[in-house]
Amino acid sequence: MKKRLLFTIIASLAAIAFLHAQVAPTVFAQDFTSGLIGINIDADGNIWATENGTGNDDGRITIIDQQGNKTVFMTGLPSTFIQAAGEIVGSYRTYQRPDNKVLIVVGEGDHDLSETLLIVDKSDFSPGNPLTLEDVELVIDHGAFIHGLGFVQSNPFNVEWDTEGNMYIADAGANSIVKWEAATGDFSIVKTLDRFPNPLPFGPPMVDPVPTKALRKPDGTFYVSQLTGFPFLPGAANVHNLDAEGNLSVHAEGFTCLTDMHFDPTDGNLCVMQFGVFGDVGGTLNFILGSAAVIKLMPDGSRDTIAQGIGGLAPSFAFDGDGNLYVADLVFGQILKYNLLSSTQETPLAKTQLTVFPNPASEQVHIEYELTREAPVTMGIYDLGGRLLASFNEGNMPSGKHRLTWNGTMAGGRVAQNGTYIYRLLAGESLSAGLISWQRP
Repeated sequence: MKKRLLFTIIASLAAIAFLHAQVAPTVFAQDFTSGLIGINIDADGNIWATENGTGNDDGRITIIDQQGNKTVFMTGLPSTFIQAAGEIVGSYRTYQRPDNKVLIVVGEGDHDLSETLLIVDKSDFSPGNPLTLEDVELVIDHGAFIHGLGFVQSNPFNVEWDTEGNMYIADAGANSIVKWEAATGDFSIVKTLDRFPNPLPFGPPMVDPVPTKALRKPDGTFYVSQLTGFPFLPGAANVHNLDAEGNLSVHAEGFTCLTDMHFDPTDGNLCVMQFGVFGDVGGTLNFILGSAAVIKLMPDGSRDTIAQGIGGLAPSFAFDGDGNLYVADLVFGQILKYNLLSSTQETPLAKTQLTVFPNPASEQVHIEYELTREAPVTMGIYDLGGRLLASFNEGNMPSGKHRLTWNGTMAGGRVAQNGTYIYRLLAGESLSAGLISWQRP
């Protein structure tokens, strides 16, 4: 397998205990069917969701207001399916810039505008009339600079700015942090991260570091997060310090597949996004659904997992001005909201600690849940690839305890084979999920 960012719907699930979040998530927005990669929040509290498409130059950007209403902002962004890697690449992030401008990060691909940074003007947009590539007013050709230096691959993934407006680009293909000078438009390499030996008996002899973001600290230096390339070793990803002279040092280590970083606005502590854990799942090497997490790094060196139980795989997250946390679930096409301010948090509609029995199951499995008030309830059973196998629509259910039973029957009357399955129960906007082990004799 070639080294690439493996942001793809195809994923597997290990037979491990499901990790429940300290705070139960709610579904803020859903039905993102074209590869939800990046989420960012503007000054008005709107979420800008970037999808990298289906491989047919159909990436898009959607604005979601504070009530969860969606408006498509831009369509037709570059999107390429890379068959050798089995992944889709394209538009990754959208950033708000001064003077009503919007910057879009476009990763590697076959389109003429792949590996670039695109700038459009929000003044050209009106609801119901999405912008297209024809509305791009400036193309910053990042890839041309990288390839001009002899790098085979360029995959710009995230950007950050310093106080002078210079841009710092995390290029996950060139394993480098790149600086773009606002005054001159010139590029330079700030730091190229070194490969390291692969201790496993499979995969390449050296592992790519794969930087995914440079985040500016208050003192003007940067943190740098890394995904690491195949075989995506657990614990091999670090958070680095990057100073003004380009010197790199380890700030915190022992993470797995980091793809995003932000400071918590309520306390200023650094938070990192674990995309997911990679491993041997039933003889297949792939990412493990449900292993994504947002982890806070405390000043004393300890760590606090502030969001987990995401269900799929999570490439990005964002905080709003009140400290609420939003996480992008790539597999299930949802934006999940975590209210981390427990003193003001409403009691969730469904308890996060559901009772599932028997588990393992052979004939039927019962899922008991409790509602604190009336809510519409639906549940889906999914296979290892995130495909829906069976669904339940209970309608509006009153407060109190309830039970759902699955007898292993799937759509079309087929019977579930032995293995591990995911259940996801949605009560109003409250989401709970977990694993079912099916072992028919």
